[in-house]
Amino acid sequence: VHPALIGLPLALLDTSLGYDLARVLQALVMSLTAVPVFFWGRRLMSETWALGAAALTLTIPGLAYTGLLMSETVFVPVMTLAAWATASALERPTRGNQALLVGAIVLAVLTRLQALVLVPAFVLALVLYALLERSMEPVRRLAYAIGGLAVLGLVWMLTGGFGAYEPAGRSSYDLGTALKFVVYHAADVVLLAGVVPACAVVMLALRPPVERAARAYLAVTFALGAGLIAEVGLFASRYVGRLAERDLLALAPLLFLGLCLWLARGAPRTRVASTVVALGVAGLVLTLPLGKLVHKAALPDAFSLVPVWELGSYEALVWGFTGAAVLAFALVPARFLVAVPVALGLLFVGSSIAVSRYVADEAAELKTSFFGTQDPEWVDNTANGDVSYFYDGEPHWNAVWEYVFWNRDIRRVYVLEGTRRVPGPMPQRNVDPFPLGELASDAPPNVVGSTAFTFLGRPTASVEQFGLIHKGLVLWEVEPPLRLSTVLVGVQGSGDIYSNASITKYGCTGGTFEATFIAKGSPVTVQLDSGATQVEKTLQPEEIWRPSVPASSETSVCQLSIAPSGLVGSTRLEYVR
Repeated sequence: VHPALIGLPLALLDTSLGYDLARVLQALVMSLTAVPVFFWGRRLMSETWALGAAALTLTIPGLAYTGLLMSETVFVPVMTLAAWATASALERPTRGNQALLVGAIVLAVLTRLQALVLVPAFVLALVLYALLERSMEPVRRLAYAIGGLAVLGLVWMLTGGFGAYEPAGRSSYDLGTALKFVVYHAADVVLLAGVVPACAVVMLALRPPVERAARAYLAVTFALGAGLIAEVGLFASRYVGRLAERDLLALAPLLFLGLCLWLARGAPRTRVASTVVALGVAGLVLTLPLGKLVHKAALPDAFSLVPVWELGSYEALVWGFTGAAVLAFALVPARFLVAVPVALGLLFVGSSIAVSRYVADEAAELKTSFFGTQDPEWVDNTANGDVSYFYDGEPHWNAVWEYVFWNRDIRRVYVLEGTRRVPGPMPQRNVDPFPLGELASDAPPNVVGSTAFTFLGRPTASVEQFGLIHKGLVLWEVEPPLRLSTVLVGVQGSGDIYSNASITKYGCTGGTFEATFIAKGSPVTVQLDSGATQVEKTLQPEEIWRPSVPASSETSVCQLSIAPSGLVGSTRLEYVR
């Protein structure tokens, strides 16, 4: 579903305009979450309170994902739609509502495989609703939905699978670690919604309403909440290692509905019950090891942590807010609690501003790292014909995805044999340059590679990258077959060499290796070995050395090994015929 949404403008328009339009579409679609929230809310309470729940849905920091090309932007509204459809089918099990339920679940699964949790969540919601009704009649009345999901499940088992998540379905999980992460994610959901909504939903459950619509809401909220939290916590315990909050965003609208429903009923509570609920929710939040979970690498998966990260004092900030929220829930007179949605809305808006700025800054920094000051489409703007990308397994593999996305002329990706491939479904082919440097006889007439490589051909354009291992990328015009000439290993983008390094020449026919070294701040001994000649020199601080070392002519692959005793800088390392 998500590729269909963003792929259409990208296919019909050029990349820049298609990208801008795709983000607009994402913002529109994710904002549509408010529509099922409002219509669901109208079945539970007055339009005013339903509108309040819908408005809160539009303020959460997670909407910042609309600026990125991520499936959350579709997943949140379709999951909310599926939850509403489940509640409608429980309350009014007409054939139309049951068909809507099955269709919504299929739509959610086609959006993201995570939505498979909707099937067991539906079963659990049905059981909870039957218990609230004290009757098995709801099970009989939903026979069409049960049968439809059973048939679809059978079809999926026979023809489908977990796709990229297949290993997750077959892996073993440590029970203790999994339980801890389930608790952590339950606490994160409480914080994600602003604490008070979670308290309100629990209070509603302690004294279940008599209306079927409200009972259906409670059954769906608890069932889907339990299913999603367990699913995400289990997965995160092995594959994420931190809070995967973005996978839980769909629970926020359900909690906002519960808050507004509780307030619409006059915020019913007793001193004992509210105290127990407040202490229980606060205790859940206190289980979070914030020192381990709040760090920069965790922020892309949990946008609500961004303000916490920026303000610092994690425990004081989170626990202080939680304490204030539960005290307000338990002690503030009911007539003043109507201000809670307004206060939460203001808090979420402020957090959303901080998150949006963070996302924009990180995106700008990443763009500079990959493209420097160049237009991201600089390869398309320069190359005359199709282009291949040569990748050597360096850690910033997402740069390959960025370049392939922005430059449609890049048709192939070649991966140096013996290095790791680009993660994900990137069409790619391993190539081995030994011994003459030949990579592919059917390669396009242009190739992009890092400054660590030279190819037999003519460099036509380059871009300086910042913060990456290599200095940048170079676009080469080549003639078939594509041949690699030289490879640098162990040399930083700045030219610094900290330990052993080398330059390798393929298709070597004699010649020399030319270099320029400088000792940076302290004496350093540099040993050079080409197989044919060994050279050693001790450089004094800031001393410059320009050795010329003959290459071995006995093989077609020549190499110059560089072994410094400390940090040494280099401004030139090349093979000369």
